[in-house]
This record gives sequence, structure tokens and C-alpha cells, in this order.
Amino acid sequence: MRPLFFAAISCGLLSSWLVSQQPIAAVLLGLWLFRVWCLRERHTLMVTLVCVVGFAGWFSWQNHRFEHLAALPSQSMQAELTVQPDAISIRGGQYQLVANGSVGRVLVRGQLKSAHDKQWLQRVTRRMVWHAQGTLAPIDPPTNPGQFDAPMYYRSQGIAQQLTLTQVFQIQAAPRTGWLGIVDRLHQWRWAFAQRCQQLPPMLARYASSLLVGLRPADFQSTMGAVQQLGLLHLFSLSGMHVILLISFLKWGLIRLHLSRQATDYWLLGLLPAYLILGGGADSLQRAVITAALPIVWELVTHRTSGALRGWSLALMIGLIHNPLVLSQLGGQLSYGLALLLILMPSMPSWKLAVWIQVISLPVLLVATAQWHALSLAVNLIVAPLFSWLLFPVTMIGAIFGTQVPGITSSCEWLLVNFQTWLDWVSHWPGLLVLGQPNAIWPWGLSLLSLWLLRTPTRRYRRLLVLAYGCFILSMRFPLHGAVQFIDVGQGDSILIRQPFNRQVSLIDTGGRLHFSKPHWQDDGLTPKARVETITVNYLHRLGITHLDTVYLSHKDVDHIGDLGELLRLMPVKRVVVPAGMAHLDKFQKLLQPAKQPPIVMEALAGQTFADGLTAVHPFRPGRAENEDSLVLTGVFGQRRFMFTGDLDRAGERAIAARYPQLRVDVLKLGHHGSKTASDPEALQQLGVRQGILSVGRHNRYGHPNQETLTTLANLRIETYSTALQGMITYRFFNHRQGQWQTFLKEGNRYQRTASVKNDSQR
Repeated sequence: MRPLFFAAISCGLLSSWLVSQQPIAAVLLGLWLFRVWCLRERHTLMVTLVCVVGFAGWFSWQNHRFEHLAALPSQSMQAELTVQPDAISIRGGQYQLVANGSVGRVLVRGQLKSAHDKQWLQRVTRRMVWHAQGTLAPIDPPTNPGQFDAPMYYRSQGIAQQLTLTQVFQIQAAPRTGWLGIVDRLHQWRWAFAQRCQQLPPMLARYASSLLVGLRPADFQSTMGAVQQLGLLHLFSLSGMHVILLISFLKWGLIRLHLSRQATDYWLLGLLPAYLILGGGADSLQRAVITAALPIVWELVTHRTSGALRGWSLALMIGLIHNPLVLSQLGGQLSYGLALLLILMPSMPSWKLAVWIQVISLPVLLVATAQWHALSLAVNLIVAPLFSWLLFPVTMIGAIFGTQVPGITSSCEWLLVNFQTWLDWVSHWPGLLVLGQPNAIWPWGLSLLSLWLLRTPTRRYRRLLVLAYGCFILSMRFPLHGAVQFIDVGQGDSILIRQPFNRQVSLIDTGGRLHFSKPHWQDDGLTPKARVETITVNYLHRLGITHLDTVYLSHKDVDHIGDLGELLRLMPVKRVVVPAGMAHLDKFQKLLQPAKQPPIVMEALAGQTFADGLTAVHPFRPGRAENEDSLVLTGVFGQRRFMFTGDLDRAGERAIAARYPQLRVDVLKLGHHGSKTASDPEALQQLGVRQGILSVGRHNRYGHPNQETLTTLANLRIETYSTALQGMITYRFFNHRQGQWQTFLKEGNRYQRTASVKNDSQR
């Protein structure tokens, strides 16, 4: 037992170091191996070293393989793809599927051409072979901190590339026989169950598809937000609890059939792998299935019982072989961590165990969500037993009998709806704390302190842990540095300005997305989340920022102010500053309506100064908030003067240069996303611009930045950064000292490699 446990922990630390690129894990691995050596147990040391060497080779090979695939250029190709029916998802007029082909496991995306094609794809029930043509490329990386990391997520599923289909030649059924035929049949059953769930009432359908087969509906996050806020997401991810309930149910049924214990074990060994496929094969479910199956196998082979710790250790090592990133993901961390806690503390009272689960999981949750609800402990104490003994059985009953017995359907739906209503009500109580996302050192340190407190529960260590959390919160709320950050919101503007210690936090424009009409058959009733929610507010929360002092709006275009309403709904804003003449526009007034706390609205003209160090230099008179009326701001941060121009045209730039002949600008947010209507050569030369920032969307329909603008920048030797090529662009400074530039995407990233010649000439 001891050799496997020490080897498993060593391999977990090794994966955090080599695969997740966390250097602190290398230090901890060295300390752990020193601890193993100090045991003076030759067998334990040899098992640990052999496992470490073997896993190091495996992880290194995996890293090399994925880095090689991620560095490959895009290429057009014909492919033969095999697809299971439950691997297909449809959203509006687009589809996505996971397939196996000559290039390995690949993510496939495509556009539906008609309602008939959509209906046909929704009715696919068998394993199919697609003969198609498309563009094979690495999966697009995130471009802002805190964004969904698609390459990392799909790498955990063994996927490194995406194929964007341009033409599908043929799709035909490809049934298999033997054991592979059984696997295909299980995928068909999973798909059929998901389709059956769509006939159930909405809440019962969400519970049934997510709890029983691991398929979350597209509206899960928007309708089940309280589940995430209150820290109950682990209950809706197929994991150990579901496997324990399933095994208990199966044992009860098999015993009623008068089967012997050995026959029951054989049945369980056959049904658990089947459930792994039916449940989607998530890492948490895989751990639970392996942990449940290993003791049965051990007892059948050796006729001796196996310790739970041995099963956990083997499950972790098998999980790392299958997915080297399993411990870098929230599901894997909670699944393995909390399972180990249950093994090490079997006799602890349930209420005390719930407290320790909160303490141990808090650093992990902060890394993933940057927030914690003070009511999580109380809600978990209530919901966990309720979930096991009521909600899960009710969901199973409703899913099995719901379509045949309407009375059962309505009763199950009524119960689940009322439970969800209660959760939503509780989630709106005060207690949601935005603490911020710790960097690599903090979660390791807080986790180790928590584990040490669990081992030695003294008042001294409790105070030390509280002090550590206090220091972490202070470091997030009062950073020593300030920053000017150009957020990548696609085709639009959004600029975050933070003073040292967060004395003032301001946002210039919110970004926004233009919505175009689409055919009725593409409308699935789901509205994509605004970028201000998925990118801007998400990033602010990860910085520990819970409100904005000032939001400046340059003018009325959607790509600059379209997400204002959503921002005001999600985050308190003290004041909104707009160019003179904009405050009474109906378009602007509608955007203020979602605000929970209405902000102060101020109109600005040239010459006005603000508390965050910004000064307005345009407009000179009230207007209609058109491009030529853009609010232009300037300020000095880290010994450099910045100017933010909105969509101001060339005439406006010349007017500013004429009105302020002594004004010199180091960094200019180039007007109108690099359009030829802005960036007047004479104005730029007089202002003495040394660096320019292009806030522009990739492959935008407007052709921004214009080649004429790029030529002007090159002729004036203005160093230029672009959000389209480098993601978020940050100028970080300390008080009045000169700062440093940082780009989220590094030189030679995928977007720079695939950019057109026009964009490549930018730098």
C-alpha cells in the first residue's frame, strides 16, 4: 500500500511540473522524494523511482507530440472521419463533433447549409464514416487571461488539432462487430437516452442528461448558475457519488435475483466499464469506476481484500497515463483530492468532514472561479444527503418512467423545479465573495497549509492559515503595480486602467457584438454570452476587483458600448462618462436600464479632468456621439503619455493637434481600429507617437487594419501592437517609474503565423 501511494503522489507532482508547467511542483517533488528516501524502505524507494522515471518519459513524449502538432501550419486536406452519434453537437447553424481519422483524434467544425441538413444530422443514430475536405489547424488559444483554454481542455481528451470542414462528400454507416460492436451500441444507447430526455419537461431533462449520462444541455450554465455559485457543481458532474449510488442499486437488484457474491462481482465488473462509456468517460467518472473496480479484481485474483488507498493510488496513476493533465483541471483535482480525504478520514463526523472539504477545496476553487460563497458549507450540508436520497432517485425514476406515466413526470418536475427555485433564492443572499485568482505559489502554499492543519489541527496552524488567506486577499485587492490593458474583445474597444493599489479602476469602452439576422431554422433560442461577461468581468473578478470607479464611453457605436448594459448588470459602476450630447440618446438610456445600482452619468468636453488622471481633449462641442464626436482621453501612466481616441477621424486628430500644439503622445490607441479614415500622418508626426495599439478583430469583415494605415505607421517608424495578433496588451508600471510591455500571446503564435501579408507587415 505504501509503495503505491508514495509513487502515485510522486507521479502527480511530476505531471504538475512537466505537463502543467508549474516549477514549484518540481521543488515539492524533490522534497517528497527526499521523504521517501528517509523512510529507509528499499521496496518503496525502488517502486517510486521506477514509476517516476517511467512517467517522466511518458509525459515528455506527450509534451513533444502536442507541441509538434500545435506548431504545424494550417493545411487543406481530405479526411476520412469516424464519428459516434453521441459525439455530435449542434448549435444554431453550426455543428461540432469529435472524430477519429488518419490525423488521430480531432475536433471537427462545420456550417449547416439548410434546415434539412440540420434535421438529418440530428437523426444520426449509428457510427458513421465521413469523407470530407477541410482545413486542419491547431486549436485556437485563448487571447486574454482567464478565458476558456480550449487547447488545454481538448488536449486532456487527446485532441490537438481542429478540422474546419469546407465540403462533405459522403456520410455512410460503419457498423462494427464483436467487442467494438458492443462499444458502438453503448454510444447509440447514450445518444438515444439524450434524445429521450428532450421529450421530458425542461428541469427534469437537465437533471437527467447531466446526472445520468454526463451530457449537459446548451442552456445548463445560464439556467443553473446557482449550482456553480453555491459550490454544488461537483454534484452535477458524474463522479464517485454517482458510481457509489449505481453500485448500491445494482447490488440490491442482483441480490434480489439470488446471485452469489462472486457472480455479483462479475456482473459489476462488466457493467462498470459500460457505465464509463454511457457516462461519457469524464476523468472524475473514470477515477470513480477504476477505484470501484480495482478492489473487486484484487479480491477475485488474490482472495484478499484490498485497501482503499491502494485503489486510489492505482486509479491516479492510470488516470495520469490516460490524461496527463487530469490534476490541472478542477474536476480531477476535486475528484482525487476529496476521494483521498474520505479514505484518510473514514471515521470523521459528516459535518466535520464537510468543513474540511470546504477548507481543502477552497484554493482549487479560487484558481478556477476566483470566488467563494459564504453559504457553501451550509448548503452542501443540506443538499449532499438530499441529493443522494431524493434528487438522484427522483431523476432516475422520472427519466425511466416519465414518458410513459405523465403523473410521475409532473411530480418529478415539480420537485426539481422547487428545489432549483430554492437554490436560486439562496444564491441571491449576501455572501458571494470575489477573492481573486491566486498565482501559482498561493494555491500550492494554501493547500499545503490546509493539509498540515488537517494533520495537526492546532490553534497555531489555524491562525497561520487565516493569516495566509488575509495576505492573499490584501495582495489581490491592493496590488503594488498599476496597468493599462487593451483587452481583446474582437472587433471593438475595451481598455482597462488600474492605478497602483487599485486606487482608481477605470474602463474605456465595453466592446459589443453586432447581431445579424439569420434564418429561422438556425434559431435555437439560445443567446451567446456577451464578451464583457466571459472576458472583461471574468478577468476583473480574477484580479479581485468587484466594482469600477469610472466607465468612459467614446461614442455610440455598438462595438464600443454594446455590452454596457450587461456590464452594469454584473458589476457596480460609480460613474459613466460620455461625450457631450450622448447622455440623452435613447440608445444610451436603454443600456442603463439593467443596472442594479444606477451610475452617475457625466457628459464631457475637452479640458475636463478626472480623478484617475485622465483628461478629455475632445470633443470641443456637444454632438450626436458619432465617430467625429468621439471622446478622446489622455493621461500619463508609468512615465508615458497615452491617448485613447475611440473612432475619431483624421479631421478630429488634426483639430486636437492644432488645439494642443505642445501635446506629445508616447502611446496612441489608433483610431477606428486602423481604418484609413483615421491615423492622419501629420497629426501622428506632430504628436510624436512612438507606439500604436490596434484594437481589431481577427478576419473582420471591414478589412481593418487598412494597408494605408499600416504604411503610415511603418513610414513613421511607430512600433505597433495588435490585439488580433497578440491578444491582451498590457503596460505594467510601478508608481511613477517607467513600465514594461507584456502581450498575452507570445511572438510566433498561431494568429501571427496564419495572418495575411497585410497584417504581417504591421510589425
